[in-house]
Amino acid sequence: MIYTSFKKIDDVGRVVLPKDIREKLGLRLNDMIKIDVENDRIVITKAEHTCVFCGKSSELRSFMGKTVCEDCIKTLNNT
Repeated sequence: MIYTSFKKIDDVGRVVLPKDIREKLGLRLNDMIKIDVENDRIVITKAEHTCVFCGKSSELRSFMGKTVCEDCIKTLNNT
């Protein structure tokens, strides 16, 4: 299903994502989104939880307020 919605950018650059789109993507208050530019398009996706250092998406823990994988935590502890 393709969904089209037209929104204005406000005076500080904000755009509101329509409620039905947020619900479809499972976005909730304080969720992170990823914003990319591909050619002449803005692509918004729900951010996945990944390690801030290597990008791994498994064996994740919170380390000093950041999402970090077990391997990177071991590396950090050995430095």
